[in-house]
Amino acid sequence: MYSVSEANGRGWMLLVTLVVAALIGVEGVSAQEEHDKAVQADEGSESQAVPEEAEQAAADPPAGIDVDDEVTVEETQEPNPQDTPWWVTEDRACDGCPWRRPGHALVQTTFVNVIYGVANLIRGQDTAKVTPVTWWANLKHGWVWDLDDFAVNQIGHPYQGNNYFTSGRGNGLNFWESGAVTAFGSATWEWFGETNKASLNDFINTTLGGIALGEVLHRVAWLVRDTQATGSGRLWREIGATAIDPLTGLNRFLSGDAKRQTGKPPDLVPSGGGALLSAGVLWQGTDTRAIESTGKPFFDIDLFYGDLETGRSRTPYDAFYLGMRVGGGNAISRASIRGRLVGRPLGRTQFMVVQNYDYDENPVYQFGAQSFELKVGVEPQLSKHLSVWLDGGGGLTALAGIDSQPLVEVEIPLLPEEKRGQGVSEGPRTYDYGPGTTFSGTAAFRYDGRTFAMLYYQANHMYVVDGVRANHFLQRMGVDLRLPIRGSLGIGVAGEYFHRQTFFKDPDDTIRTLSAPQVRVFLTWRLS
Repeated sequence: MYSVSEANGRGWMLLVTLVVAALIGVEGVSAQEEHDKAVQADEGSESQAVPEEAEQAAADPPAGIDVDDEVTVEETQEPNPQDTPWWVTEDRACDGCPWRRPGHALVQTTFVNVIYGVANLIRGQDTAKVTPVTWWANLKHGWVWDLDDFAVNQIGHPYQGNNYFTSGRGNGLNFWESGAVTAFGSATWEWFGETNKASLNDFINTTLGGIALGEVLHRVAWLVRDTQATGSGRLWREIGATAIDPLTGLNRFLSGDAKRQTGKPPDLVPSGGGALLSAGVLWQGTDTRAIESTGKPFFDIDLFYGDLETGRSRTPYDAFYLGMRVGGGNAISRASIRGRLVGRPLGRTQFMVVQNYDYDENPVYQFGAQSFELKVGVEPQLSKHLSVWLDGGGGLTALAGIDSQPLVEVEIPLLPEEKRGQGVSEGPRTYDYGPGTTFSGTAAFRYDGRTFAMLYYQANHMYVVDGVRANHFLQRMGVDLRLPIRGSLGIGVAGEYFHRQTFFKDPDDTIRTLSAPQVRVFLTWRLS
């Protein structure tokens, strides 16, 4: 377990690495496309230059070989790798792919847990003083809902889970296999990594959030790498990628792959990509005041990988969106991931299943969730230059957390830390947990493919299973206008409205409503 400041610190570190990756990686997408075209051109010219003598030699059998003789295939056939059990198979899916080592992935995941445990011991955390007695007690007790701070559970644990996931990806496992490794790492940490009882909300957030964040960071790190280069430039790119995805980077240095000149794994080269950096000031309102006079600075990064809106795909996260905001009244105000798991066009309509990760802190609610959504989209052409992308969807929320709204405020005295032990959370927890549903819609107006206006709506319903006896219904709607100034530089203004209803399970069926507006003015810098 770690503190809120550490969770926010990891968020800041993540933002810095993403900005660097956006600056380097988007350039890498274009360079990779040019390289692939050059390779295809070379291969085409070589195939056309085959002399007639070589073709004749290929057609005629070597001297001494009777074409009528039977050749026994079994005598020259190599062992089929598919006959080898998956847990001992060691091979590469492609020349630039990492070695497939499932056993190494599990060992490295366990090693990650050891590192976290030792770090907590060094910091004097009483929860890190584990023994076989605490292990057995956790196994016998079963799952609980823990009392950690909101940012720790909704940001810190997904980041820890991303380390488990990338230990799988860095050892040649696919997306789904690495997801199983993430669940293994999360469960073993809950049972054996701390003296605290195993937390169900931690297991879900670490696993699902770790999968979403882990695949994003794994792919972003591959954007940074230039596997065709040599020298110091290649080394620094490998180091930068390792900062984003430490486990894959470590394995590449240990195996020598960080020096090998190969192509990138084909499924990790996006069809396109880009990034939008925004900086400006926002003004927020409250339930009793329209807009406050004091503005708050903020910085956004929106990263686009592949094309979420088109294509037939069963490759998870071959297209995703990542958005993050720092400032705006909080260390981290917003973080969201939309990763496509499956995509299928039907005529002009695009169907897709996406995995969502959300973190949002505004004047009305503090919210975090792991969810899955089925989305449908279409882009009708309004004129020669003008089009509009329309999408809508809905799905299930595996677990959401939201700040509590108790009917009666009750003060619960806290024990001094020296009595409860450093790092031990005794509560009270100020937010609720539960599953729910989500649905959303977007209308993005585009001129020659570039978005200049967008309307959006998102709603989340949450059924509380641990916390205040209530259900929550959250709505977020807004309009975003962006205009180019010169080149990549642009200007924008946005207005948002947050609305919340809490339905209490008390004898009076009390309903509490909160709402507030938000206005942003900002400059943008487009990378594509």
